[in-house]
Amino acid sequence: MKKITLITFLLMTSVMLYAQSSTRFFNRVFQDITVRSEIQYGQGAPVGSDTEDPLYFDFYEPAGDTMAHRPLVITVFGGAFVAGNRSWCDMVAFGDSLSHYGYAVASIDYRLLPVYRITETNFIRAGYMAAQDVSAAVRFFKGNCDLYGIDTNRIFVLGNSAGTIASMYFLWMDDDERPEETFEDDGWLGIGGHSDLGNIHTTGFPEYLSYSPRIAGLIAQWGGVMDTNIISNDDTTPVCLIHGTADETVPYEYGAPYGESFLGITTLVLPDLYGSYYLDQRLTSLDVEHELHTFEGKEHCFYIEGTTTLLPEELDTCFRIALHFMTNIMFDNTLPEGVRDIDDESVLVFPNPVEDFIYLQIGDHNSNFTCELYDMQGRRLMRQENKTSMNVSALPSGTYILQINTNNGTQFQKVIKK
Repeated sequence: MKKITLITFLLMTSVMLYAQSSTRFFNRVFQDITVRSEIQYGQGAPVGSDTEDPLYFDFYEPAGDTMAHRPLVITVFGGAFVAGNRSWCDMVAFGDSLSHYGYAVASIDYRLLPVYRITETNFIRAGYMAAQDVSAAVRFFKGNCDLYGIDTNRIFVLGNSAGTIASMYFLWMDDDERPEETFEDDGWLGIGGHSDLGNIHTTGFPEYLSYSPRIAGLIAQWGGVMDTNIISNDDTTPVCLIHGTADETVPYEYGAPYGESFLGITTLVLPDLYGSYYLDQRLTSLDVEHELHTFEGKEHCFYIEGTTTLLPEELDTCFRIALHFMTNIMFDNTLPEGVRDIDDESVLVFPNPVEDFIYLQIGDHNSNFTCELYDMQGRRLMRQENKTSMNVSALPSGTYILQINTNNGTQFQKVIKK
């Protein structure tokens, strides 16, 4: 576990950016991006309704990108499960910035709770539905990885407030940990009942149900959970926690959301939450790789003033934290066990670092395979079929990505050229 102060983080980032000058994912290397809006990834009925509504995403990507499969960041907006949308200012800002750095970004919808239906039970149900929608989005992109150019081993989720809460439940909640409010209840004399919502990973279009909901990492901005015990020994996905100590909307430590009232309604209708302080303790006790970035005296969602005014310096700080977290996972081999969709131990790459030739040891069951070498700007430099050596002597020193396509799927290997 890493506890990182802002000063230490900025020093680390400065060194990293200097060392990786002009490289994809570490720097803004794409001048232009493209944005496609209102693409459907699923559908679902919100709280109190039997009618399913379409769920959309906006898709950001570098213009003219030649990298076949890019890391994807799924962004999940905040708004207390009653407001917000995929086009809120911070979601657009993250989509724009990350795609200039070489990421694909999907800003997603999720089902919201009508204000007139606010109760504690319905808040819990709405948060659970949102978690189901995050899962449906992850599985949709894994099922359409070629269409959208997605590296399924490098899908990240970035949440804001309610979007973080939903993402935490998506990541950590097992089927036997579901809140009782998510099951069927006949109510009292037929009044106040509700249906069974099903398990978290069982919604979305049926053709994507078989895909794994695993992700490479979660960036959790000012979120919390009702019970930290939902984090267990098998929850090994890296997490980056960002939270201000003066947050009264989602407490940094523990308590009722929104301080004294929410929309003029007593907080008795809202469940108490454990914030990042206690999440850090739980993750530490289980030895889960994570970072805690604590901002003394900062309030909720401190990079937005009001509801529409972004504060550039504060937003950039959170952006840099997210960027550093993701690049560490992608290039420092910190993906936890079970995250990779393809794990073929019969494929070996050596030597690394390399001077002249890269050699591959391929198992007998992989009779047909291809190797593609990319630079850090995502440009494909070489492609070979069924060859176990690759001559890289003419390439300049630096970092490259070797993509190996076998019968069992696709693997990626960072290669250092001396």
